[in-house]
Amino acid sequence: HFYCKYNCKGASRLPVLALYAIYENLVMELKRYEGKKLLSLESHTSADARSGRKGDIDVVNNDGTPYEAIEVKFDIPVSYDIVEVAKEKIQTCHISRYYILSTKPMVAEEQEKIMHEVHRIKNIYNCQLVINGIIPTLKYYLRLLDNPTTFIDDYTKLLASDKAIKYEHKQTWNKIVSDL
Repeated sequence: HFYCKYNCKGASRLPVLALYAIYENLVMELKRYEGKKLLSLESHTSADARSGRKGDIDVVNNDGTPYEAIEVKFDIPVSYDIVEVAKEKIQTCHISRYYILSTKPMVAEEQEKIMHEVHRIKNIYNCQLVINGIIPTLKYYLRLLDNPTTFIDDYTKLLASDKAIKYEHKQTWNKIVSDL
């Protein structure tokens, strides 16, 4: 669904919605998220700095403090600069995990520098910075769900209600689901 050739804008929102649909289930099912709350999605154009959010998807403790954040990059490889922006967000709070998930691999020539910074962030801020692909993450999380078909229902609902999603995205999804 993410990689179809669309004639309209908004495809970069699709992985965010897919991950959010997974998190809706994970927060209810996994002990790790007991007593945690998944914040509602911000608009696609809302900047994290302006909204006060740490990522595209945020999980908070009962007192509202950040617990976990997911930053989603569509067609953007994870670079050292992206890790530095994440570190700036991590420095301002005590957050357990911060994910940078992308449809592109890490910038190869920066990989050693990035991994060094990931280790520094863990040691200095006690935050696990996880850099991974969106598709592998979705596959892994789907295996954790008691009933993975709830993901399809939740993703479909998000596609129907999100203002950044256009008719063409919905039409493509309907075709994918009807072919299952």
